[in-house]
Amino acid sequence: MFKNYCKVGLLGVSLLCSSTLVAEDYKVGNGVPDPINTWAPNGYVGDIVHPITGKAPANWAAANEQGLLSYYVDSSHPDATNTNNEFGSPDKPRKTIMEGTYAAGAYVEIHGGPYDGGGQLIITADGTPDKPVWIRGVDQDNRAIISGETIIKGQYVILENLEYNLPKKNVSFRSHNGSNLHHAVIRNSVFRGNGENVGNAAAIAIYGGLDNRFHDLVVFNNDISAFGNDFDDVNPADGVSSENDYHGVIPRSNVDRVWILRNKIYNLGGDSVQVGIASTADVNRPSYVYIADNDFYSNLENGVDVKEANNTLIINNRIWDWKKHKNNSSTGGAIIIHNGANNTWVINNEVSDAASGIAATDSSLDTWVIGNVIKNVQHPDWDVEWAGGLYDSGMAIHFRGGSSGGAINNTIINYDKGIEAATGEYVYINNILFNRNSEMGNDLFVESTQSSNLVNNNVVYSKSVSLKQTNVTCVACLYEDPLFSDLSQNVSLASNSAAIGAGFNIQSYLDKYKDVFGVELTQDIYKGKRVVGGIDIGAMEDQDSQSGGGQEKPLSPEIINIEVN
Repeated sequence: MFKNYCKVGLLGVSLLCSSTLVAEDYKVGNGVPDPINTWAPNGYVGDIVHPITGKAPANWAAANEQGLLSYYVDSSHPDATNTNNEFGSPDKPRKTIMEGTYAAGAYVEIHGGPYDGGGQLIITADGTPDKPVWIRGVDQDNRAIISGETIIKGQYVILENLEYNLPKKNVSFRSHNGSNLHHAVIRNSVFRGNGENVGNAAAIAIYGGLDNRFHDLVVFNNDISAFGNDFDDVNPADGVSSENDYHGVIPRSNVDRVWILRNKIYNLGGDSVQVGIASTADVNRPSYVYIADNDFYSNLENGVDVKEANNTLIINNRIWDWKKHKNNSSTGGAIIIHNGANNTWVINNEVSDAASGIAATDSSLDTWVIGNVIKNVQHPDWDVEWAGGLYDSGMAIHFRGGSSGGAINNTIINYDKGIEAATGEYVYINNILFNRNSEMGNDLFVESTQSSNLVNNNVVYSKSVSLKQTNVTCVACLYEDPLFSDLSQNVSLASNSAAIGAGFNIQSYLDKYKDVFGVELTQDIYKGKRVVGGIDIGAMEDQDSQSGGGQEKPLSPEIINIEVN
């Protein structure tokens, strides 16, 4: 986990500040495939070093005692030299990081820095599942400082305890002169830019070639910030003169199975994570990118931006603080899915304080938004022409441009527009929509009367404005206070809430999820067990009610096409 870093959470709880990263004994969460399952060839016999929790030798001395090829690098040591000194030692370190090929099990301990390799550090690893190549700083308190773009080639390599301070390129998991890469990890490291607009780039770039797809790459427990200009010092009403797409992590093309886990990525000119790029051929699309347990906040653009990609999972993240800037249409959205993305699942995330929450556009097929808490989504005050239309900001969940999919078991609080869609077939079931802010927005909206939608078992209630749904027939919906226990803590329901046990059965959607990702999704946003028969409405399942076996409540009467004043 991140220990004592700057954060204001979804419910307004402030924490202290530090850049110390603590991996601890992390476990891949419910609904996320564990990388260990593809970390060795089929039929492999032997131990496998887990890419997330696997531990390196304690230090150079320990690695040396184990008989590993052990390299000791410290440019600040008075006796440091590369002359007749291939490996180095504490008494006589290497002066630079050796570029070239490292054998299986090689251990490279780097002290101090900066090291730039003449602009690029090009390292080839020949590791194995049981003997990866280790490229590492001493520990979290003594990171090695790198100031050259690091290009990694080969297989089974783990980089950790590093600190990058480049204004442009940092770690490149990319093809270089036709190189291949698989089973590589960057973890427990810090990437810190200078906050200046230096053009399009990424702190960690990931892409193979058309006939050379990379696979099985892990980005875990890193702190990435201040790349590009987030324009935090500019009044959003004044606009931003130009985009500066400096992203945190971008699996852009020709890569399969990327895990982006428990990182903190913030204050960037672009997105925390962008998956895919626009106008790429279908054969080049990245596939199976898993984005889980991260904190994304305060970028100029988005938390997650999914473009031309297949099978993307965005789960258990905290994503907040997205300002919309005048004359810059790319800003203000927490999660954006477009450019024909296929099979994108947005599950159990906390999204708050944004101009738009989760939006799918431009033929994004099978976008499923399930179990999220979405809070404080409002159009900017400077937008005096805002009218609450389909293309206006302020929406919690949005589908358009030939998109398909649906919104299931979300809890939405304080919003201008609730769940909305253009022409198509969509599912809105088991959602709580509580406290719409604007009279002009809709709670539930479908643009066309010709659309065929499944809209069932939602709870819609507002204390201050009239309920409004347009072109929507809502079956078994409740229009009453859902009765939260204590919104300063979470979105749990009071014991007498009518939403408990009143949901629509979602087993078919959970089966679809398993078909795509090969694992079951059985937990709510706070890791409580989901009860499919007798499921609650909203993001959080009431655990106390499960002792009764999750008996399903009778459905409430049908109320359709409502606009109540």
